[in-house]
This record gives sequence, structure tokens and C-alpha cells, in this order.
Amino acid sequence: MRAIDGNFYNALISARETGIIPRTFVWFIAKTIASGAPVTLGLWTGDDDINVSVTSGTTGLPEARTYYGAMNLDTGDTPRVSDMTAQTISLEMSQIADIAQQLVRGYDLRLAKVEIHEMTINPSTGALSATPSIAFLGQVDGAPIDTPSIGQDGKITVNVISDAISMLNRTNPQKSSYEGQKRRSNDQFGKYSSTVKNWSIPWGQKSK
Repeated sequence: MRAIDGNFYNALISARETGIIPRTFVWFIAKTIASGAPVTLGLWTGDDDINVSVTSGTTGLPEARTYYGAMNLDTGDTPRVSDMTAQTISLEMSQIADIAQQLVRGYDLRLAKVEIHEMTINPSTGALSATPSIAFLGQVDGAPIDTPSIGQDGKITVNVISDAISMLNRTNPQKSSYEGQKRRSNDQFGKYSSTVKNWSIPWGQKSK
């Protein structure tokens, strides 16, 4: 169960009278193309750049970050499911934005980590209702760029797959055979697997 900040809860309760504006914050942890050094970049669905403190999805500690706005960023709906299926989010942004170009062309986005935080804004004050809370952790699964027709705007779509669930769906080729096992500190676990699978075990009955 997700714990809700008291200030955020109060904002939701009074939304009918005061209104609220939802905002999404996306944080990329990628690599530089030249050296492979880690680099970070933040985008959000607001119109201006913002400095805000969020709880890191990696360390669980408060972290001051800069998120760039005016990206025409569309994050869609964040999937919230109770099963073990791998969920994907499609992040769309303007192709003509300089920061978006830097993200997909200046950095190596392959398997980049992504944190998505969510919060609301009080329309009367323009302030965040509370510290943005983590809503999704994942990694980049592709970043195609659409080339627009004449007179149309192009877009960048970055697909992000759920980090925790995708780890459960990976296979380990080192554990697929006896030869693979043997390379792991001379592991003998699968040595006789091809023979044992043909054995007929008389469970619950007298052997002949």
C-alpha cells in the first residue's frame, strides 16, 4: 500500500473547491557517448524549468534536482497493477526542443534508468502540494525519432519498461546446461540432468 503525504492528501480532499493541476517529473540516468560517464537529465510536464527536491528512487534519500519544462512532455497514464506483467510507459516529447535533442542524440540512452515522480500543483499559489512521490522505476527500451512531414511537428517517443518486473523475465544462459554450470566454479548440479529426466519414479506405489 502506498503512503500518501498529509499535504497531498489535504490537496486531494479540497480539490473540488480549489482545483489541482497534476504534474509528472521524469529523471533519466544515462551515459555520455564519448566516455560512458553517467549523466542525468530531468524533464517535467510544466512550462518552466524548476528546481525541486524529490526522493531518489535509487537511494531513497532526498535529492535536489533540476527539471526542464516546455517539452510538450506526455507521459500517459502510469500503470498500477497487482500482477507480475512487465508494464511499459511511452514518454513523448517535442523533437524541436533543445533539451530533448540533447537527451536522445547527445547521450547514450540504451538501458538508461528512469525515475518518474508525480505531484499536483495548487492553481491558486502555483506551489507543489507536497514533495513529488515516486510512481515508476524503469529503464529505456527504445527511443525512436519520428521525422515529420512538411508543416508538421515531429516527436520523440522513449519507451520505458518496468525495472523490477523486467528483471524477473530475464533468462540466465549460464544456468541452461551442465557445460554452462561447470564454468561457474565447477558446479556439478546439472551433470546428470539428461539421464534423470528419463527416469520413471513410482511415487506412491510399489516399484516393479
